[in-house]
Amino acid sequence: MNAFRCCAAFVALAFAGGAIAQDQDQEENKLPVEVVKVLEKAGELEVYSLSGDREKGKDGLRGFKVLGKTTVKGEAAGKLVAVVKKGVEEGGDGARCFIPRHAIRATHDGKTVDLVICFECHWVYVYTGDADEPEELTIADSPHKPLDKILTDAKIKLAKPQK
Repeated sequence: MNAFRCCAAFVALAFAGGAIAQDQDQEENKLPVEVVKVLEKAGELEVYSLSGDREKGKDGLRGFKVLGKTTVKGEAAGKLVAVVKKGVEEGGDGARCFIPRHAIRATHDGKTVDLVICFECHWVYVYTGDADEPEELTIADSPHKPLDKILTDAKIKLAKPQK
Protein backbone atom coordinates (compact mmCIF):
# COMPACT_ATOMS: atom_id res chain seq x y z
CA MET A 1 0.00 0.00 0.00
CA ASN A 2 2.89 2.34 0.76
CA ALA A 3 4.28 1.90 -2.76
CA PHE A 4 0.84 2.69 -4.19
CA ARG A 5 0.61 5.94 -2.18
CA CYS A 6 4.12 6.95 -3.19
CA CYS A 7 3.35 6.29 -6.88
CA ALA A 8 0.04 8.18 -6.65
CA ALA A 9 1.77 11.14 -5.00
CA PHE A 10 4.44 11.15 -7.72
CA VAL A 11 1.81 11.12 -10.49
CA ALA A 12 -0.15 13.94 -8.79
CA LEU A 13 3.02 16.06 -8.48
CA ALA A 14 3.93 15.42 -12.11
CA PHE A 15 0.51 16.63 -13.30
CA ALA A 16 0.62 19.64 -10.97
CA GLY A 17 4.09 20.52 -12.23
CA GLY A 18 2.85 20.30 -15.81
CA ALA A 19 -0.08 22.58 -15.04
CA ILE A 20 2.23 25.10 -13.37
CA ALA A 21 4.61 25.01 -16.36
CA GLN A 22 1.67 25.49 -18.74
CA ASP A 23 0.44 28.48 -16.70
CA GLN A 24 3.93 29.96 -16.76
CA ASP A 25 4.14 29.50 -20.55
CA GLN A 26 0.79 31.24 -20.98
CA GLU A 27 1.91 34.11 -18.75
CA GLU A 28 5.15 34.48 -20.68
CA ASN A 29 3.39 34.75 -24.04
CA LYS A 30 2.59 38.42 -23.67
CA LEU A 31 3.96 41.45 -25.40
CA PRO A 32 6.62 43.05 -23.19
CA VAL A 33 5.40 46.03 -21.16
CA GLU A 34 7.75 48.44 -22.96
CA VAL A 35 6.48 47.24 -26.36
CA VAL A 36 2.85 47.71 -25.30
CA LYS A 37 3.71 51.20 -24.04
CA VAL A 38 5.17 52.19 -27.42
CA LEU A 39 2.25 50.66 -29.32
CA GLU A 40 -0.37 52.36 -27.16
CA LYS A 41 1.30 55.78 -27.02
CA ALA A 42 2.38 56.02 -30.66
CA GLY A 43 0.42 58.64 -32.57
CA GLU A 44 0.07 56.23 -35.46
CA LEU A 45 0.84 52.68 -36.49
CA GLU A 46 2.30 51.61 -39.82
CA VAL A 47 0.67 48.39 -41.01
CA TYR A 48 2.63 46.41 -43.62
CA SER A 49 1.75 43.75 -46.13
CA LEU A 50 4.73 41.44 -46.55
CA SER A 51 5.33 38.88 -49.26
CA GLY A 52 6.87 36.32 -46.93
CA ASP A 53 10.01 36.36 -49.08
CA ARG A 54 13.39 37.43 -47.78
CA GLU A 55 14.51 40.84 -49.04
CA LYS A 56 18.09 41.99 -49.17
CA GLY A 57 18.72 45.69 -48.99
CA LYS A 58 16.96 48.64 -47.48
CA ASP A 59 13.56 48.16 -49.18
CA GLY A 60 12.57 45.32 -46.87
CA LEU A 61 11.28 45.34 -43.31
CA ARG A 62 13.39 43.27 -40.93
CA GLY A 63 14.62 41.24 -43.89
CA PHE A 64 11.26 40.66 -45.60
CA LYS A 65 9.89 42.08 -48.85
CA VAL A 66 7.25 44.80 -48.38
CA LEU A 67 4.26 44.76 -50.76
CA GLY A 68 2.83 47.97 -49.32
CA LYS A 69 1.95 49.80 -46.13
CA THR A 70 -0.65 52.10 -44.68
CA THR A 71 -1.01 54.22 -41.56
CA VAL A 72 -3.60 53.75 -38.84
CA LYS A 73 -4.33 56.57 -36.38
CA GLY A 74 -6.53 57.42 -33.42
CA GLU A 75 -9.26 55.06 -32.30
CA ALA A 76 -8.52 52.57 -35.10
CA ALA A 77 -4.91 52.30 -33.89
CA GLY A 78 -6.06 51.71 -30.33
CA LYS A 79 -8.43 48.95 -31.44
CA LEU A 80 -5.68 47.31 -33.49
CA VAL A 81 -3.27 47.32 -30.54
CA ALA A 82 -5.95 45.72 -28.34
CA VAL A 83 -6.68 43.01 -30.92
CA VAL A 84 -3.00 42.19 -31.42
CA LYS A 85 -2.25 42.23 -27.69
CA LYS A 86 -5.15 39.81 -27.07
CA GLY A 87 -4.07 37.64 -30.03
CA VAL A 88 -0.61 37.23 -28.52
CA GLU A 89 -2.06 36.41 -25.09
CA GLU A 90 -4.24 33.73 -26.75
CA GLY A 91 -1.32 32.35 -28.78
CA GLY A 92 -0.77 28.61 -28.56
CA ASP A 93 1.79 26.45 -30.28
CA GLY A 94 3.74 27.72 -33.26
CA ALA A 95 4.83 25.69 -36.27
CA ARG A 96 8.36 25.54 -37.60
CA CYS A 97 7.94 27.90 -40.53
CA PHE A 98 8.15 31.69 -40.50
CA ILE A 99 6.74 33.25 -43.65
CA PRO A 100 5.36 36.60 -42.44
CA ARG A 101 2.63 38.37 -44.38
CA HIS A 102 1.95 41.20 -41.90
CA ALA A 103 3.90 43.66 -39.77
CA ILE A 104 3.20 46.59 -37.50
CA ARG A 105 5.65 49.39 -36.71
CA ALA A 106 5.16 51.93 -33.92
CA THR A 107 7.39 54.75 -32.72
CA HIS A 108 7.02 56.75 -29.53
CA ASP A 109 9.47 58.86 -27.57
CA GLY A 110 12.35 57.83 -29.83
CA LYS A 111 11.66 54.10 -29.44
CA THR A 112 10.58 51.92 -32.36
CA VAL A 113 9.02 48.48 -32.18
CA ASP A 114 8.25 46.12 -35.05
CA LEU A 115 5.90 43.16 -34.87
CA VAL A 116 6.51 40.80 -37.80
CA ILE A 117 3.67 38.29 -37.98
CA CYS A 118 3.16 34.90 -39.64
CA PHE A 119 -0.39 33.64 -39.22
CA GLU A 120 0.44 30.40 -41.06
CA CYS A 121 2.71 29.26 -38.25
CA HIS A 122 1.35 31.52 -35.50
CA TRP A 123 4.59 33.34 -34.66
CA VAL A 124 5.13 37.03 -34.07
CA TYR A 125 8.70 38.32 -33.94
CA VAL A 126 8.98 41.38 -31.72
CA TYR A 127 11.88 43.71 -32.53
CA THR A 128 12.76 46.60 -30.26
CA GLY A 129 14.89 49.44 -31.62
CA ASP A 130 17.81 48.31 -33.76
CA ALA A 131 17.91 44.82 -32.26
CA ASP A 132 18.80 42.13 -34.78
CA GLU A 133 17.37 39.31 -32.68
CA PRO A 134 13.63 39.36 -31.98
CA GLU A 135 11.66 38.07 -29.05
CA GLU A 136 9.59 35.22 -30.44
CA LEU A 137 5.99 34.87 -29.26
CA THR A 138 3.01 32.98 -30.60
CA ILE A 139 -0.17 34.61 -31.83
CA ALA A 140 -3.75 33.41 -32.38
CA ASP A 141 -5.66 33.95 -35.65
CA SER A 142 -7.90 36.68 -34.21
CA PRO A 143 -5.83 39.68 -35.48
CA HIS A 144 -5.55 38.22 -39.02
CA LYS A 145 -8.84 39.50 -40.46
CA PRO A 146 -8.58 43.00 -38.91
CA LEU A 147 -5.07 43.40 -40.34
CA ASP A 148 -6.20 42.17 -43.77
CA LYS A 149 -9.15 44.59 -43.68
CA ILE A 150 -6.91 47.55 -42.86
CA LEU A 151 -4.64 46.68 -45.77
CA THR A 152 -7.38 45.92 -48.31
CA ASP A 153 -9.32 49.07 -47.36
CA ALA A 154 -6.13 50.99 -48.19
CA LYS A 155 -5.88 49.11 -51.53
CA ILE A 156 -2.68 47.36 -50.43
CA LYS A 157 -1.93 44.02 -52.09
CA LEU A 158 -1.97 40.95 -49.83
CA ALA A 159 0.34 38.01 -50.38
CA LYS A 160 -1.31 34.68 -50.97
CA PRO A 161 -0.62 32.11 -48.25
CA GLN A 162 1.43 29.09 -49.22
CA LYS A 163 -0.49 25.86 -49.72
